[in-house]
Amino acid sequence: MRSGAAPVGRTSIGRRMAPSPGGGLRTVAALVGRNLTIYFRDPMSVFLSLLSAVILLLLYVLFLGGLQVDHIADQLPAASDEQISAFVNSWVFAGIVMITSTTTGLGAMRAYIDDRVTGRFKEFRACPIKSSQLVLGYQIAAFVVAVIMSTAILLIGYVGVGLLNSAWLAPLDLLRGVGLAALESFAFAALSSFLVTFIASQGAFTALSTIVGTVLGFLAGAYLPIGTVSQRVADVINALPFSPAAMLLRDPLSGAALADLADGVPEAEQALGEYYGFELTVGGTVIEPWWVLAGLAGLALIFTGLSALRIGRTIK
Repeated sequence: MRSGAAPVGRTSIGRRMAPSPGGGLRTVAALVGRNLTIYFRDPMSVFLSLLSAVILLLLYVLFLGGLQVDHIADQLPAASDEQISAFVNSWVFAGIVMITSTTTGLGAMRAYIDDRVTGRFKEFRACPIKSSQLVLGYQIAAFVVAVIMSTAILLIGYVGVGLLNSAWLAPLDLLRGVGLAALESFAFAALSSFLVTFIASQGAFTALSTIVGTVLGFLAGAYLPIGTVSQRVADVINALPFSPAAMLLRDPLSGAALADLADGVPEAEQALGEYYGFELTVGGTVIEPWWVLAGLAGLALIFTGLSALRIGRTIK
């Protein structure tokens, strides 16, 4: 570092965010750049974030997925092992992408916790920064991190399932998967930015991240099919945004494998789709995909506003 240069996140913030034409956008952009730098300056942490998702995918594919393979083989004795394996692997792959879009965005919010714990909010109070700009700086950075990481996992899963099962996604389905992962990243980054405003220590943030990473797979129906739980439990899980978000990703990422497994039998495809969460219900009402899309957009807007209010109170 040059003599007299201010470190990222300290006095350099004030200079970069001084009032100027178009200063609002520049302020948000400066905050986003700073928060991304904080996240990516530890390559090992970034690598381990990706590695944990890859390990989870491999563990399921190589070991735990055998339970689902056996179940399907009993239900569809005419299906080949290759068809069953391709479906199970792609189904797990879709769930892992959804989980990654949530957990990595939450991980990027560590910048907020660092600022709160170290007292950097005192410097923010001395700068012409609105709470809305501050929350967008954290949230957009979390969104960018989540998009990058979930896209990376999506591509890894795409190549892995393709090589293992010769089940390559159509280009349009791959693009749909990336687009849906981006939308989910934005919605859950907003939710994460709200949740962390109730956290005031590094230890509490670590505990929250651990709990979310552990529980999310079950709430999203990514580890066990939704058909394995009672209808009452399924209604509760499906009423939360995580299971419907995973449902959206299943269609482009594993829908073709499901159709191939059912081999043109509508009844079989319908039954498997309901059991594995391609179609969800709450109280007997089917959750339409466009409801989920609208819900995720609403989630992003609502929690962005709530986060701005909470962070505004935090820095006062």
